[in-house]
Amino acid sequence: MGPHEVTPWRATAAHHRALVAAPATLLLAALGRRLDLVLIGLPFLLIAAWSLWARPNQTPEVDAHLGPTVVHEGQSLEWSATLTTPPGTEDLVALLAPCDHIVTQPDSGGLAHAVPAGDTRARLTARLTATRWGERDAGLGLLSATSPFGAFRWAPPQLSGARIRVLPEKDPFTTRVGMPHPQGIVGLNRSARRGDGTDFAAVRAYGPGDRLRRINWRVSTRSTTLQVTATHADEDTSVQIVLDAFHDIGASAGLGGTRSSLDTGVRATAALTEHYLRAGERVGLLVLGTARLRPLAAAAGRRHLRRVLDSLAMIRPGTAQPAQDTQRVDHHLAKVSNASVVIVLTPGVSDRALDVALRLGNRGLTVVVIDTLPPVARGVLGLAELTAITPIVEHREIRAAQLAWRLRLLERAHHLNHLRATGIPVIEWSGPGSLDETLRQVHRRARAPRLARR
Repeated sequence: MGPHEVTPWRATAAHHRALVAAPATLLLAALGRRLDLVLIGLPFLLIAAWSLWARPNQTPEVDAHLGPTVVHEGQSLEWSATLTTPPGTEDLVALLAPCDHIVTQPDSGGLAHAVPAGDTRARLTARLTATRWGERDAGLGLLSATSPFGAFRWAPPQLSGARIRVLPEKDPFTTRVGMPHPQGIVGLNRSARRGDGTDFAAVRAYGPGDRLRRINWRVSTRSTTLQVTATHADEDTSVQIVLDAFHDIGASAGLGGTRSSLDTGVRATAALTEHYLRAGERVGLLVLGTARLRPLAAAAGRRHLRRVLDSLAMIRPGTAQPAQDTQRVDHHLAKVSNASVVIVLTPGVSDRALDVALRLGNRGLTVVVIDTLPPVARGVLGLAELTAITPIVEHREIRAAQLAWRLRLLERAHHLNHLRATGIPVIEWSGPGSLDETLRQVHRRARAPRLARR
């Protein structure tokens, strides 16, 4: 944010009152020959004269800055405004505009600074804390400087803010169960084939191509031939994460407060992505129901984690056009490998998100559905909870809205039961160990033949 346009110093209402009150009081004192009115009007005259003499004759220059522009949830950024203060500047005042999920210190957003005599530069600072992921316009505000006695004020146009990106903070997540269907040449998953790895497979006779470091000397000394230790190869898995952003159900109080469905989905996606990328897997991301957000193909590495976090921060729930969104989703899903593990995070109220899970399951892919609907939204809702889900126009519509939401929950339960009946597990997100039991069952089923619809 650079210097603002030139704005002149303008007389305040207090100065105008002094200019009117002094002559009027002195005139009445002369007409009425009253010394007391002279004593009342003379200070106003002196103040007006002093204010005109001490009026600043230069326009301040201001440079406002907000940074850093990319932070994680819970991290702080600093807003600062540096001004050149000409002689006669006495006070500086700034007021920052409120912004959703941005906490300002001080809470009021107001800043004040008394300029010492002789200082030519002054600086106002405020600390802002981001409490929820997303993109925000922060740093908007008003600034003014005043001369002695508040006689003249300089106020530039509204300070322009900056677009900041708040990356989601991941939920704690660990799992002790590896991914099924490992493929590729790197990773930490135990492969069905033998090769260079860390998991013991068997002890066998030495053959062509075996490395000398693989010779098991303790067994070889008890045998007539050389024996080597065989291991299972370590391979990676393609993990495709599908996030439902058609709706954001529930009220969000930011990091550490109550969560909406999209809060749980976004933070769980960040946790899953970081965990599996550290484990050497390849992770892809598809966000449903948001505009101007391209799917991310499965990739590995630290840079890919940043790409995923940036995509999560740019989510705008319910902004996608149905026709364009369907075409984009179909094109991406067609390229998902049949050996991939698909994790769908959804509150379960969107038919299109559940249809994606069902279609991938019918293709023979391993699909796991994570239910992100907040617990408060699963029962009878009051006015506050209903307002967070759907706008209530009049008080008499509360009962109708409660009935409509109850019917929607019944439809949701029917669709989730249908997914379970087709062999797609539906679990709730609970942080560490959320997927352990499900992945164990998937490992057992992966060894059995499956029927896939072509």
